[in-house]
Amino acid sequence: MRGAIPSRRKAITSAIILASLSLQVAAQQAEVEEVVVTGSYIRGTPLDAPSPVTTVDRSSIEAQGAAQVWDVIKNLEINSGSFTNEGAGEGDGLSGTANVNLRNLGENSTLTLINGRRQVSAGTTTRSGGEFVDINTIPLVMVERVEVLTDGGSALYGSDAVAGVVNVIMRTEFEGLEVYGDVQALDAAKSLQDKTGSIIWGWGDEKNHFVLSAEKYKRDPVEVRYGNFYDENVEYTGSVGGGPSNITQTPSNAAFGSRPNTAYYNQTLTARNIAEGGSSSMVLTDPLCDDLTSADGTPFFTGTRTDQRGANSGTCRERTDEWNFMQVGMERDSFAGSFTHSFSEKAEFYSFFQYSSSEIERADSGANNSRGPTLFLAAPGSHVGNPAYGGYAIGMPMELGYYAGKAGLTKPTSIPNTPNALANGGLNVPFYANVQGGNAPRQGGNSNITSTDTLGAQAGVKGEFHAFDDRRFNYDVNYSWSGTSFEQEYQTFQRDRAELAANGLGGASCTPNGVSDFNFRDEPGPFGGALPTIWNVSNNAYYGGYTQTFFPGFVFTTRESLSLALTSNNQGKDGCMFYNPFLTQMTDPNLANNQELMDWMNPTVKRVDKRNKLGVFDAVLSGEIMELKGGTAQFAVGAQYRMQSNKSRAPTLNVPGLPDAILDWGKNGAPNTTHYVSNNFECSYCAFTYDNERNVKSVFAEFSLPLIENVETQVAVRYEDYGGQIGSAVTPKVAMSWRPVDTLLLRGSYSQSFRAPNVGVVEEGLESSSNTFRDPIRNQAVRSGLAEVNNANALPNFTYTLGGPAPDVGNEYADTYSTGFIWTPAGRLEGLSVNTDIWRFELTDKVLPQPGISAISGELERFKAAAADPSNYVLNGTIPASRTGAWAAMDQYTPCDPNALAAQYGTDPSTQGTPGGTTGFRDVVPGSRLDCVVNPQTYVTEGVVRTFGVNTGALTTTKLSTINAGKIVADGADVKIAYTWTNDLGRFRASLDYTHVRQYQLQDVPGLELGLLETGVFDAAGTTGDGNLVRSLPDNKGNISLSWMRNNHGFSVITRLIGSYRDLAYENTFATGNDAVRALVSKSIDSYQSWDLQYNYTHQWANDKFGTTIVTVGALDAFNADLPYRESGTINYDAGVFDGRGRRLYLRVLMQL
Repeated sequence: MRGAIPSRRKAITSAIILASLSLQVAAQQAEVEEVVVTGSYIRGTPLDAPSPVTTVDRSSIEAQGAAQVWDVIKNLEINSGSFTNEGAGEGDGLSGTANVNLRNLGENSTLTLINGRRQVSAGTTTRSGGEFVDINTIPLVMVERVEVLTDGGSALYGSDAVAGVVNVIMRTEFEGLEVYGDVQALDAAKSLQDKTGSIIWGWGDEKNHFVLSAEKYKRDPVEVRYGNFYDENVEYTGSVGGGPSNITQTPSNAAFGSRPNTAYYNQTLTARNIAEGGSSSMVLTDPLCDDLTSADGTPFFTGTRTDQRGANSGTCRERTDEWNFMQVGMERDSFAGSFTHSFSEKAEFYSFFQYSSSEIERADSGANNSRGPTLFLAAPGSHVGNPAYGGYAIGMPMELGYYAGKAGLTKPTSIPNTPNALANGGLNVPFYANVQGGNAPRQGGNSNITSTDTLGAQAGVKGEFHAFDDRRFNYDVNYSWSGTSFEQEYQTFQRDRAELAANGLGGASCTPNGVSDFNFRDEPGPFGGALPTIWNVSNNAYYGGYTQTFFPGFVFTTRESLSLALTSNNQGKDGCMFYNPFLTQMTDPNLANNQELMDWMNPTVKRVDKRNKLGVFDAVLSGEIMELKGGTAQFAVGAQYRMQSNKSRAPTLNVPGLPDAILDWGKNGAPNTTHYVSNNFECSYCAFTYDNERNVKSVFAEFSLPLIENVETQVAVRYEDYGGQIGSAVTPKVAMSWRPVDTLLLRGSYSQSFRAPNVGVVEEGLESSSNTFRDPIRNQAVRSGLAEVNNANALPNFTYTLGGPAPDVGNEYADTYSTGFIWTPAGRLEGLSVNTDIWRFELTDKVLPQPGISAISGELERFKAAAADPSNYVLNGTIPASRTGAWAAMDQYTPCDPNALAAQYGTDPSTQGTPGGTTGFRDVVPGSRLDCVVNPQTYVTEGVVRTFGVNTGALTTTKLSTINAGKIVADGADVKIAYTWTNDLGRFRASLDYTHVRQYQLQDVPGLELGLLETGVFDAAGTTGDGNLVRSLPDNKGNISLSWMRNNHGFSVITRLIGSYRDLAYENTFATGNDAVRALVSKSIDSYQSWDLQYNYTHQWANDKFGTTIVTVGALDAFNADLPYRESGTINYDAGVFDGRGRRLYLRVLMQL
């Protein structure tokens, strides 16, 4: 928590405050055009403004061919890192929304205003916890201009204005009538269009002024196959059916009496994995895969173009291109208006309102699946008994109904309709797999809809009066309110129902006749427990694995469902049904999945149901102070009170979920410990129920001090108090401009800004997501203790992530510097303007998600300690539940002596295995020193879950906190050059807009000691970033435009350029890529250039009643520029930077009456 004045800033802050209060100098009066621009509350001339402000007026908006406000923002060179394009890394949860991200400092760090007033943030967040104003909810018909303050604005506007301010000014002074129609289509799919129809009317007299507008926007969804990036390397596929893809997903073991159906064995892929340095575990493929087809007749297949070396999958797959969108469907209805009434010259009432209702159609193939696996038991009689054990086999207790006698029932000897039975083409052994639906095959049909409504209203009184020797004063008292709802529907599997259906106890009419609290773990085997059961063999290894808690609220399988499956005997009858994961569901009507069952298992729920509200009271008084040498000194003082309310209602599947699920049993066999388990099989802490409020008080002062002639000085300071743990902050600003000659303006500024952490991050934490980072434990040489735990020995590892509350996270702060000039020469160069600004941001205590490597730091320390004890080592080949090859006959977790094996084999891992593959080595010699690894059970760490039953060090989940971490130093330059001239051919204007990012250094971030993506790179400028702390940031972006007007004709051409930049994912992609991937992957992303063309014709009708009609035709990306290739497995371009839609053609008609 910071105090009223952060100690390390006291000196600077005090100096600025004292300077602003002590300057009292006489001066001469200067005439200025009295307007208020973004970046100041004091009226003045924009030409002399000391702070850099970029303005995009309505004519520029129209020249860009914009259909939404986002189309304007994405063309700003200073905007970088927004996630609006599909495939930009945020998933479909944010599909259809749009945000501003100035300088790539984060969507949180740009303050978005409407008419200078704060707007409520969207009812959703990014995966890093970022809040943002959804600018797609702003009706374009009502937009007059967009003003962008490109240095820190907290001294004037408060928290969030770290990177700058975007102020959308509405057409509240419009008069007349305009009717507008716009159609935009992809050249590759002209029937798929964006359509806009709008109308705006304004009227006024001496006292009153009305403006009313309405806009209808409809965007058709566009499949990826129509993108100009689509080629033979684009690969969208999905799994078919839901059976296991590897023998490690079973406890298959001859010693357990297992008799797996060998028709599932994929010997070809298994051999290929071994040859490529992968696991020797048997790959499984549904034997019907080669015989069946998708709905359009395309054959199913196995493998993908990007399967990692040594990890070729046997999962049956189909193409899913037609169900993946590069542009989501959207319909939006918007209404906006304003009303002003002048009481007198001293008082005017003003108001503005807007309403927007949107429905976004997200990509949906009709298929979905559970996030985690569940256990499918074997059919009765699947295991072969050992005569020496009286016909008993250790694996038998994992058969359906094996313990039915414990519920007073008859143990079943056969369940004929069990899909897993050998007679029905099943695998014939217990296995685990995700539950899936609608994918055998995919046929579409579902509609995943996101609905959002946004309402805003502003009302106030402003005016002017004279006092104190006829000094002019202005006042503005305003209250604004905005609210938004965000609702997102989707289908998800209900855990308790899906687990029951997996074992034949599904359906609304089914009542399992067993018991739900049977302690099968401690039930002794035959001969008084002399023989173990599969549930307690190897120190309860299988029980622990198949019931493990991946992270709070998310388990492998609930103990209740397993108890019912083991003690019931009415599976598959009396209204009870099986869910069939195998492809026999397509070929055998008796084994087909009943649609009523699937609907029962897979309800449609509101994954997101959020309501955000923001009320803001503002009061500002400004006026003249005294005359100084350069003109009249002015001031502005004000106060603000913000009332924020964020509410969320989680689905009942999540909250309360299963609040009292069994966690453990006591000595008497009865449950003695319970815990919360999410009943949403997609996630646990991904949806929250909360009602958070935050009230913020602030006061500010601003002074304009023309100390000498042609010098403008701006001094501002703001105090903002959040209360509680966050506390308060004081943020000052000083800026100065000097016009040494009429044609040259020099300016510079320094400011301090801050941003308070989002209330959701503080109270609930980050929602569940995923991450890939370099993990030392992924390397078998590290796990065997033959290589150090460091980045040099780390290998890429994927993990799901879970957040948590961060009550101690505090504010982030920034020091911002800007200096530049504006040159507008006269004479022969009249019409030329050159604008250059050099900027620098120094952010400290940045609110960031914890880096992945940092999340496992505690586990790495535990690993090091365990590795120091020789008694903690086991043979790596004996870790899987199903052991193969030389390890098949060995016990699970067979101990080994690392010292003895080192004496026998040496300590060079390259002599005991072939370097390569996902774990660093392939063809490891069984029983060698490299095969002797630290037992993963000895370094289990809370918050880190390694995948059960595998010997590759694969991660399942990690817990990421939100932290105040380190420092970001970013600097660069903006250059704008424009030249306007007129001759006999017409009026011409040429312009250049260019931004260069010199550096974006991340310093002293915990967990980032190894650089972004563990590459040793700390400067994100000119790189793809890591997608988490910083998104792609090309260091050179620009555009050049030329426009011409003559009489009724107009033409413009804009070329947009993006320089090449480094792909930081190259090392990871190459390390895990197969030969095809390695042939395509590149260390850099090439430069890019596109062209936009537009022609318009203005027709003045002879009958004045018809007014003027403007017809515009144009082409965006007119020459269909090739997108720079990036090997990423699916779309193969950087969607965070580039638009993959290719050439778009548009026609617009504007009638001005």
